[in-house]
Amino acid sequence: MTTAATAASQPTLQAVSPATPVAASRARQAVVLAALFAAWAVAYTDRIVIGTAIIPISRELALSDAAKGYVLGAFYATYALMQLGGGALADRFGARRVLFGCLALWSLFTALTGAAWSLGSLLAFRLLFGVGEGSFAPASSTAIVQTFPQQVRARVQALLCSTVFLGSAAGAATVGWTIARIGWRQTFLMLGALGAVVAFALLVVPGRKHASQAAETAEAADAAEAVKARPRWRDIARDPLVWRVALTWFGCCVLALGLQAWLPIWLMRTRGIDLLHIGFISAIPLLASFVGTNLAGFAIDRLPAARLKHLLAGSALASAAFAAAMPFAGSLAALIACWTLCMLAFDVVYAGVFAIPLKHFPASVAGRTTGLINFAGQLAGAISTVVVGALVGHAGWTAAFAFLTCGALVASVAALGCRFHAR
Repeated sequence: MTTAATAASQPTLQAVSPATPVAASRARQAVVLAALFAAWAVAYTDRIVIGTAIIPISRELALSDAAKGYVLGAFYATYALMQLGGGALADRFGARRVLFGCLALWSLFTALTGAAWSLGSLLAFRLLFGVGEGSFAPASSTAIVQTFPQQVRARVQALLCSTVFLGSAAGAATVGWTIARIGWRQTFLMLGALGAVVAFALLVVPGRKHASQAAETAEAADAAEAVKARPRWRDIARDPLVWRVALTWFGCCVLALGLQAWLPIWLMRTRGIDLLHIGFISAIPLLASFVGTNLAGFAIDRLPAARLKHLLAGSALASAAFAAAMPFAGSLAALIACWTLCMLAFDVVYAGVFAIPLKHFPASVAGRTTGLINFAGQLAGAISTVVVGALVGHAGWTAAFAFLTCGALVASVAALGCRFHAR
């Protein structure tokens, strides 16, 4: 998990590593993977819609740039907090109940967003939407640990992570069209209904009983020892690797989530691009990232553990460089190229960060470590979207891009401090 020195200082977390649950059959793995893939695609479509919808919403509700920042950041505030509770719930009660409940709840508040009548109501619905989605990522990690063998988890996690780009690409193109044709209120209602339907697909995920049976068929001595000394939150929090990975993810999310939230407004204001075409342009780097994240997952499964920190640090640095170049692109083609390269570099960090809890920590804490790390990333989203809104209103877009770029630079430095060893 960490270097020998770190391992010696953290005996509790290391000693209680349980036997890896026996993998489900390949047919069951395929069904679970398909269900999780569909749910993640819906999650990211629901999440990205606000970036485009905020343009007509701000006109209808007369929102300032600062108010837009609060609306764009509200989701990430509650989403970040729920990462911690969601990881604990999934580790204790199993993934299926948590996953189903999350999707049902966030679909409800996605639909209700279309009924917002004021800034206050819009903020309330976005905060509650974050509560619904917040436990989904850690519960998904628990489902992967319960279903797939350790040697393929990075590529499975990368495939699910890549749905952020596939769902966002489909969402950006489709949502731009639906908002232009039928309005933003009807678009949110439509997405809420879609999520409610997909929620039932998650019932194929292994329940707590199935996961327990798998653990019982593993090495009995290790499993019994794990039950006697279940790792606690403080054991997880004492490991410096958790915090270094969390800071890496925090810095990259300052850049990525800030760009995701504000790029549609930036493109409209500085390039004069309308809503419909913003959606189609956004799909190009997002689709490239779908492929890039999956390739990164396969590479990370084969990468020596000692080299992972250099991969993360170099990729974070590259994402900062390409983001910094975006405001200076002389043509739309050059802008799209910089945007795409920025996202491809971010993909490597994304795949790596979410593979770490599955490959470098005990299986019994997969949900909680994922939740803690993703808490840092989503906290960055809440901060970044609000700060960018303030900077745009007072200092302009150049200052906003400088702030976003600094986030990725922090991530690069933090990644160099990580120490891994294969389990």
